[in-house]
Order: sequence, then C-alpha cells, then structure tokens
Amino acid sequence: MSTSLSPELNLFICAGESSGDSHAAEIILALKELLTTQNSGINLKAWGMGGTKLKEAGLEIIQDSTNLGIIGIADIIKNLGFFIKLEQRLIQELIARKPQIALFIDYPGLNLRLAKAIRKHVPSCKIIYYVAPQVWAWNEGRLKQIPNLVDRLFPILPFEEDLHKKAGTSAKYVGNPSAWIIGQVEKIFDKQKFFDFMGFDINKPLIGIFPGSRNREIEYMLPVFLEAAKELNKTNPEIQFLLVRANSIKAEKIEQYLQKHNIKENLIKVSDSQYNHYILKGLDIAWLTSGTVTLEAACTETPLILGYRENPLFWPFYLLVRKIDKIGLPNIIANESICPELLQKDCTPENWIDLTQKWLAEPELLEDIKKNLRDKVKAKLKPELDPTLYIAQEIQTIYQIGEASLINASHIKEQAKINSAKTKSEIIRK
Repeated sequence: MSTSLSPELNLFICAGESSGDSHAAEIILALKELLTTQNSGINLKAWGMGGTKLKEAGLEIIQDSTNLGIIGIADIIKNLGFFIKLEQRLIQELIARKPQIALFIDYPGLNLRLAKAIRKHVPSCKIIYYVAPQVWAWNEGRLKQIPNLVDRLFPILPFEEDLHKKAGTSAKYVGNPSAWIIGQVEKIFDKQKFFDFMGFDINKPLIGIFPGSRNREIEYMLPVFLEAAKELNKTNPEIQFLLVRANSIKAEKIEQYLQKHNIKENLIKVSDSQYNHYILKGLDIAWLTSGTVTLEAACTETPLILGYRENPLFWPFYLLVRKIDKIGLPNIIANESICPELLQKDCTPENWIDLTQKWLAEPELLEDIKKNLRDKVKAKLKPELDPTLYIAQEIQTIYQIGEASLINASHIKEQAKINSAKTKSEIIRK
C-alpha cells in the first residue's frame, strides 16, 4: 500500500470451482457498483484464479479454474504434480504483485496454503475467506490453522460461525448466497411462463437431473440417472425430464453419455445452468448429485433425492475420514434426515425409481417434504441476508481503513521527526 490514498485497489481472488467462480463474480460486480456509485475514485484491479463468470466480471485470469474441481483421493493423487506447480506459480505472482487484499472462496486445499504464503511473503495483505472449509465434516485440524491465516471469515452455513469463533477466528455469518438469490427469484417466478419457456407441459410431472459439476461426478452419477429415467419412462411415460449441465462440463460430454445409454431424443431435454434457480423452483422432484445444488433445492422447497458414488477402491477412505453420518447439506443443517441419501451401493437406478414413484403417488408426502425444507433448512439460512453486498462492503472498508492507517502512521512518523528536531533545537539554545 502507498502512504497516500491509492487510486488502485489491488485485489487477489482465488476461486477453484464452479460455485466459487459464481460467488466471486457476484462480489466483484457488487464491489464495482459500490465504488462507482460512491464516486470513490478507486480503480479496482482484480486478478487471480477463476472461471468463466469471473472472467466476464472483469477478473484478470492468471489461471483458469474451469475443470479444476477435485474430489476424492483418486483425483488428488492423479493431479498432485499439476497442483504443486499451480501453487508455486500463484505464490510467485503474489510476491511480485503484492495485493492489498486477498479473497479466497472455498477450495481449502489450495487456498489455505496460499494464505500461509501471503502471511510469510506479503504480510501487509489482508485475507478474507468466503465459504468456510467444512471442518465439521473432515480435516478438523484446519480449525486451529484458520485463526492464524485469515483476517475475516464468512461461512455460508449458520452453525459454522460459533464453531470458528470458539477456535479464535473472526467469523460472521452474513447469509447464504443460494438462499439470497433464490429469495429474489421467488418474487418474480411464474410457473406457467417457466413451463412455456422451457417447452414443458405444466400438467405433467417434471423431474430435474443434476449430475454434478465435476467430470468424476459425471462418470459415476450420470449413468445411474440416465438408466433410472429410461426405465421410469416405461412405467410412467407422462414424466418429463430436464437434465441441467454445469458450466464446467462440456456439452459434448453429456451428449456422449446420452448416446451411450440409448436415450431417446425426446425423453430428456438438456439445459445449461443459466436458469438453475428457476428450474429448481419449477420442478416436482429433483435428482441430485450431492453438493451445493442440494442446498439450492432446499431453498426452493423442491423435494429432492440426493446421491453419490465414488470409485469402490477409494470409498472406504471416505468412510474413514468423515466425521458425520450425513452427506447432504439440507440434512446437516436440519440435523435430521429430511431427504433421502443414496450412497455408493445404494445409489442404483432401482432405488431412484422406487422413491420417485412413491413420492408421485403420495402428493401429501411431497407437501410434508416441502414444509420440512422450508421450516428446518430455508428459515435457518435467513434468505433476507445478502452476503455478496456485505462482503463487497467489507472489502471496501478494509481497503479504506488500511490506507487510512498507513496515512496516519506516516503522519505520526513525520510528526515525530518534527518533534525530535524541535527538541534538539531547544536543547542547543539552552
């Protein structure tokens, strides 16, 4: 930082996955709007690692994070060399560019190591961490590391605030991005217009398929979903299917799986994730790979079945390191099983079909599920809170206080020199 108010806010951002890319992009846009509407005269210089959304928001991309989603021990081993080189490169950039503020989004494996490097090489840089590492699920040791590495932590799950505060971290829950955005969508959502726009019949059930945002998830989960849809169509031909492709997954990859599993052209429509929240709001049932989308479904009060499959060789390692008996975020927040979890050997087309047929045959059961999602998950997330705006304001405040502190320190130093010179002069005169 300079000793006078700098016209440039040097902001480093590191978002490693699709959801983090979206969250960080929204923060940049909100920060730009703040700086513009307040006529601050501050020029935002944002750079770092991100994907399509961050690039569109104006981030200078040092490393494209598309397809960097890593999950499971197999992925870690397979990509270890790449990530070591990536970390070294980013550290070199941090040392050379000396950001004033670093914003980390989730992705703790890399981000906590970068935070440690910043503490060592760029100690003046303030570190903000958004979407806290899930220390309550695994790797509890990070809970003790974070207070020494992070200046401000903003978790997106309410119970995480107290957890991190007790460990000594300056943590505050300021809302969940999915809950906030969906709250805004609900104000304008029109189901009939949505069905007309997507080309579906509002009088027939609509099931949404969300196979995941990582290639590994597609490999293990999409075949299960496609076979379930194909078989369900034989007994329930009235059911409509919509498959939502994450931005990090190429359309060609989805098409390959559709062809491989002999999916009829009109059986499953495919959409990108541009209208994710509207789609979830319009569904009767959602079929989901475990992840952020399960929480989004809960916020739209959409009955959901979540599942997850991993390489059988590595599944025992997951069971060994996990600390909780639930995998779905809605169940974790509610602290009870309000939506079914089909994991590994239970994640079969037959089980997805059985649950779906049971739910569609009992409308009152679907209503009970919706009520539980509304009362035991959505309400706890406080959808009236906008975390994006809060964090943008926090970045601006930290920057301005930091600059003011340096100006004040410089003034004190100069005044001390004047006072010292004056004292010496008086001594000489005496």
